[in-house]
Amino acid sequence: MDNEYKNEDRKESLKSSDEQKAGEETATEERNVDSYGEPIENPESDEVPKKKKVSNAVIELLLYAAIIVMCVCVVPKYVLQRTIVDGTSMMNTLKDGDNLLVEKVTYRFSEPKRFDVIVFYPHGRESNDYYIKRVIGLPGETIQIKGNTIYINGKAIKENYGKDPMTESGIASEPLKLGKDEYFVLGDNREVSEDSRYEEVGPVSRDKIEGRAVLRIYPLNKFGTLRSQGNKAKAAERSSDADTDDAKVVAIDAGHQSRGNSSTEPVGPGSSVRKAKVAGGATGVSSHVPEYKINLSVAKKLRKELESRGYKVVMIRTKNNVNISNKQRAQIANKSGADIYVRIHADSSASSSVRGASALYPSTKNRYVGKLSAKSKKLSQYMLNSYCKKTGIRSRGLSLRDDLTGTNWSKIPVTLIEMGFLSNPTEDRYMQKKSTQNKMAKGMADGIDKYFNR
Repeated sequence: MDNEYKNEDRKESLKSSDEQKAGEETATEERNVDSYGEPIENPESDEVPKKKKVSNAVIELLLYAAIIVMCVCVVPKYVLQRTIVDGTSMMNTLKDGDNLLVEKVTYRFSEPKRFDVIVFYPHGRESNDYYIKRVIGLPGETIQIKGNTIYINGKAIKENYGKDPMTESGIASEPLKLGKDEYFVLGDNREVSEDSRYEEVGPVSRDKIEGRAVLRIYPLNKFGTLRSQGNKAKAAERSSDADTDDAKVVAIDAGHQSRGNSSTEPVGPGSSVRKAKVAGGATGVSSHVPEYKINLSVAKKLRKELESRGYKVVMIRTKNNVNISNKQRAQIANKSGADIYVRIHADSSASSSVRGASALYPSTKNRYVGKLSAKSKKLSQYMLNSYCKKTGIRSRGLSLRDDLTGTNWSKIPVTLIEMGFLSNPTEDRYMQKKSTQNKMAKGMADGIDKYFNR
C-alpha cells in the first residue's frame, strides 16, 4: 500500500512537472510573438545591449587614444611645436621667456625667406637645444659684414632688425659664399647673439631647420604673429615698456666664458691701457667645475629669484660658449636700460686655505666711473652682507678695484661679487651644491632689495 501510494504520488508529481514545463514553453512562445501573433525573429535579450555597450566603449577608447597620440607625437613632430626663448639674443623682437609656436609645415613645401625667424639646431653642437635667429643670407649668396653693414653679393642690404651696432663680424669679415642649402642667420641683439658669424654655429644647413616661429603666445599682452616687418612692433614694444613698466631692471653678467679671448681692448673709455677681452676663469680644485659654469648656474638662479620678486632681468649671457668681451658686457648692460649691473664671479688663490666672499667696486678716484663709486659701494655692501648671511660663507669685505674693464665701461652702479674660493676644497664643494646655489641667489636678491629699499 505504501508503495502504491508512493508510485501514485510520483505519477502525480511527474504529471505536474510536465504540465508546468509545457506551460513555461507556452509562455515563452507567447512572449516571442508580436501583437498579431506572429513570431519575433532574433528577439532581444538583456545580453545584447551589454555587448553593444562594451563594443562602443572600446571604440571610443581607441579614438581617444588615437587623438592623444596625434596631439602628443604627430602634431609636435610634424605640425606645431611650442618653444621658449632663452636669453636676449633676439631683443627687442623677442624677449627672454617669450613662449612661441613654431610651425613645421611651410618649409616642407617652400624654402625659408629672408628675414624669417627660424628655429634650428646649431652646427657642431652636442646639446639638444634649439637656436632661434633671423634669416639674413640665402643659399648661394655671398655674405660680408663691414662694421654695421651687411653686404649680400656685394650690395648693402636695408634692414633695421639689429638692436645695436655690430662690433664683431666673425667669419663674415671676409666674403663668405653660402652653399646650395645653407642660410646665414643673425640674432636681432647682435652684440650678444651667438649666430652664423661664429664657427660654433656657422651657416645653417637646410636639414637643421625645424621650423618657422609664427606666433607669440605668452606673455598674453604680447600675443600675436611675428611679422617680417617688425620695426613698428619693436617701437611699440619699447614705448609700452617705458610708459607702463616701473619695475627695476637688473643686468646680470655671469663672468667669463668657455673659451677665453686674448685679444685686447681698452681698460676704460679713451684709455691707452689695454687688457685681454675675456678669460676662461678658474676651476674648482675638488669639483673640477670651471668658474664660467658655476657663474652661469648661480646667475640663472638669481634671475629666477629676482623675477619672482617683480624685477626685470637682463642676462648678459645665457650660454657658456659665447664670445663677449668685458667691454661689450658693460655696454650691453648700459644699453639695456638696467638700473644696476651685477657681475658674478668666483675667486681663486695659490693657497688652498683662503676662503670667503668679497665685493669689488670702483673708487671715487676712478677716472672712468668715479662718480658711480658711492652707489656702487652701497650696492656692494648690501649684496655682500645679505649673501654671507644667507649662505654662511665668511665675508672678506669690500675691495676697491679700478683696473676692471667690465666695471670701468659701466654707466650704471656696478658691483662684482666674488662668491667664494674655488681653490679651497671645502668651499668649492659647498658652492657646487644646488641647495647652496639657491641660497646664494636668494642672498644676492635680498641685498638688491635693500639697495632699492624694498
